[in-house]
Amino acid sequence: MDRINTAARRVLSALLLAAWANGAFAADHAVRVMIADQEPPVKLESQLHQFDQFPRLAQAPPPGTEHAPPAASPATGDSPRQDKPISPLLNRSDGHEPLVALSETALTLFGGLESRDLLDPKRRELTTSPGSDVVLGIEAFSRKTTDSGNLLRESSSSVGVTAQQRTPITTDTRIRAGRMGQVLASGSAWFPARFDLDTMMSKLDSQLIQDMVVIKGPYSGRYGPGFGFVDIQLVQTPRYDDGHELHGSTTLGYQTNGEQWAGRQSVWGGNESSGYYVSYGHRTGVDYRTGRGFRIPSSYNSRDVFAAIGQDLGEASRVEFNYLRLDQTDVEYPGLVFDIDALVTNGYELKYFSEEGVYSDRYFGEVWYNHTNFHGDTLKSGKVSHIPSIQTLLYSPDGMSGAAFTQVNSASLGGRSVWTWEGPGGEVTLGADFTQFKQALNDIETFLPPNDNNFPIPNSFSRDLGVFAEWTRDVSAATDLTIGARGDYIRTAAANDVIGVPLPVSDILGASLTQDFGLWSLYGYGQHRLSDSLTLSAGGAYAQRPPTLTELYALSSFIGTLQRGLTFVVGDPELDPERRIQLDLGVQSQGEYFRGGLQGFYAWVEDFITYDLFTPPDPGGGLSAGVAFVNTQLATLAGFETYGEWTLTGQLDGFANLAFIEGRDLGRADRSGVLGRNHEPLPGIPPLTSILGLRLHEAGTSPRWAYELTCRVVENQDRIAASLTELPTRGFTIWNVRAYHRVTDPLLVSFGVENFTNKHYIEHLDYRSGGIGVYRPGIGFYVGSELVY
Repeated sequence: MDRINTAARRVLSALLLAAWANGAFAADHAVRVMIADQEPPVKLESQLHQFDQFPRLAQAPPPGTEHAPPAASPATGDSPRQDKPISPLLNRSDGHEPLVALSETALTLFGGLESRDLLDPKRRELTTSPGSDVVLGIEAFSRKTTDSGNLLRESSSSVGVTAQQRTPITTDTRIRAGRMGQVLASGSAWFPARFDLDTMMSKLDSQLIQDMVVIKGPYSGRYGPGFGFVDIQLVQTPRYDDGHELHGSTTLGYQTNGEQWAGRQSVWGGNESSGYYVSYGHRTGVDYRTGRGFRIPSSYNSRDVFAAIGQDLGEASRVEFNYLRLDQTDVEYPGLVFDIDALVTNGYELKYFSEEGVYSDRYFGEVWYNHTNFHGDTLKSGKVSHIPSIQTLLYSPDGMSGAAFTQVNSASLGGRSVWTWEGPGGEVTLGADFTQFKQALNDIETFLPPNDNNFPIPNSFSRDLGVFAEWTRDVSAATDLTIGARGDYIRTAAANDVIGVPLPVSDILGASLTQDFGLWSLYGYGQHRLSDSLTLSAGGAYAQRPPTLTELYALSSFIGTLQRGLTFVVGDPELDPERRIQLDLGVQSQGEYFRGGLQGFYAWVEDFITYDLFTPPDPGGGLSAGVAFVNTQLATLAGFETYGEWTLTGQLDGFANLAFIEGRDLGRADRSGVLGRNHEPLPGIPPLTSILGLRLHEAGTSPRWAYELTCRVVENQDRIAASLTELPTRGFTIWNVRAYHRVTDPLLVSFGVENFTNKHYIEHLDYRSGGIGVYRPGIGFYVGSELVY
């Protein structure tokens, strides 16, 4: 049976590649013949502009491209205003009509390749970088997602983006297997307070998302030093031409597997020159069950408050303020040492937009401050049941009742100023930013002596002063070109004396705790339209990223960064920054009935930061593998992504995607543990993954109902880091069915079944702690509703 499943997965993958190759050049004609008797809907010019009126689709451009107020409608010359009760989740064009597609494609609440057409023109510029993806927030309701990372994971619009689902509400996103990117929410920078119990994406509930743009490479200087970026646009404040209006929505959802409830109450309103949006969300859940009925400890209680207020200061300027608070209690993390008892995050952001710049055509400025603190322990009953050896592996006088607790404090503070000029020679953008990250972590074993019981990341900081420049120009009627550069000066430092640590930290790590980095990046990419339906894209970049505070200063902290889960990590204050050269090449097809693309990339990374295993894990599955962060001389990353959507009939669409990545460490030398070889695969590389699906929907471009059937096919992963005791993973196939129906104009319902074959499976990135793997949920039914008023 396993051989049959493996063969089926390989056949499906081969069929997908063949289908795309055929579809890009021939299927468009074939489908036209097949449905030639159907009259395609008329595409109105007004459809290209009406989406600016929606709260969730009134896009704020990316950092450095902001403009205010919203662009005037070409038809009227007036700034678009919202004049009907619009659900931030439904994104309807008025009080009665749903979304209208920009082409013959039916635009459902499941998203698709047409999503990027709904972005603000300035924000849409981000999607011209090689291999970029767009995911709309409207998918959060139809796909029953939790945090923003979960939305990226579940969307069929994001290809080459994988995730480790640590809990139902905590997702660690990986862009082409890389986890050290930059995440910006409405411009402000976020970073994890702790690599395993907190992620950048888990701070933001998916129902607060307007859209996300994923940049899969170092193809922007606006976000800071990094090799991949996620630009998240949160819900925007509305405006009304006819005076003050007030609206609201109530959503409720339930998932049977884990008894997961999710509710949200939102209120929004405003007038001609100001607007506001306030939302409260609450999620709860208990342990879920795998396909074989095993209970996985994964309970949680999460609450969030989001508030935004905007004020126009004139015809061409405005100011916006956002506040976000997240409270989480009793969150269980299966496979890790600690659970969270209580977590609090507060985020503040103030932005100013102007098209009345004295020295430029546009100006944008912002400041932000985010703070997270939490504490946790090993005392929950689910921890002991899932990892029976946890009490014997942690120290205790009797050897049978060991315990530990953790305290974490982190903050992000920063600001950005951006000036933009437009002219016949193209668009030029100059900017400067400052970002400070602060982090402190204490891992304390309760029964050890008080002067030697702490395994911390000492109180540390990273300060980054950066400048960037970008030039964009239409070289010809068929060719666009973007060139950019960025420079950073970064200083990091850490406290040398920590309570519970018997010696100075610099003596233990054997190095000074102050580091200075001078980093730079240079990138260029472009598009050339070969025909009305075929576009060639290419890009090249050189970039650097500094080590994180964890990689520099961790002092045997229990942080689950590898597949084994129960690991402690040791930093190195003398780590060098990673240096990457990346090349991308792709082709996109945009026909009347077929849309698709194929993107390939190759990257060389010098001084790649990886791990050395100096304490092997207990063969019986116990704690604790000890690893140290190290620079390897050279690593390579290569892969491809392909995707396609087909309009099969007036009510049936097909879609598919496939992603593959290969990562190799070419400088392992004696560290690999594999005789006669100086290289091995990098750890944490996802296997070949594909999604195939069908969507049945109401005829027309604005379907009020739709059903989606998906098949997720994951190949075996035997390309593993042997020196780090990484384990291979068997392939699997998961089937899901989802649906939504607009019962009345104000009422929308969604429902579906996930993993309806009740497959018992584990992802390659999931933890194998204590000899017991963190297997994924079995079959689960869900239902949700939203009422707008």
